[in-house]
Amino acid sequence: MTENTDSQLPVILIGAMTRDRVIGQDDHMPWDIPEEYQTFVDSIRGQTVIMGRKSYEIFGADLTSEHTVVISRSRPSLGVLVVSSIEAALEQARSYRKQIFIAGGAQIYRLGLPHADRMYLSEIKKEYDGDSYFPEFDLAEWEITREEDHSKFIYRQWRRKR
Repeated sequence: MTENTDSQLPVILIGAMTRDRVIGQDDHMPWDIPEEYQTFVDSIRGQTVIMGRKSYEIFGADLTSEHTVVISRSRPSLGVLVVSSIEAALEQARSYRKQIFIAGGAQIYRLGLPHADRMYLSEIKKEYDGDSYFPEFDLAEWEITREEDHSKFIYRQWRRKR
């Protein structure tokens, strides 16, 4: 795990999932909850976002981030910076001196989790079928620092215990 020092901004995983950790079905989110999506948009506004190619193709036009770094092995021409590893993405993101958000998909969350200092996760109250999942994490390593109960989701901010 990367230690957060004074010269490094925290790395934050951000996303929405069901209680069973479903984050997607057939390359899209199976729910449409504008209020929840707005929490995502507001959080990343003016910051740096790291995401995978598929996630960028789905959400790229909606991003309010100042900087976007896409992780892809194929290096497609997306009009944004594309790198091939989480380490390269984090190195580039740190150079922007903005908060760093890792915004999926499943493989990118899994690669980013060991580097994360915080998580901003919405738990969708309704269950959905899915084929893409947020990685499991050890609850003993994390503490909830903020929780908001909304009608269709629970928003939680988590901090890694040191």
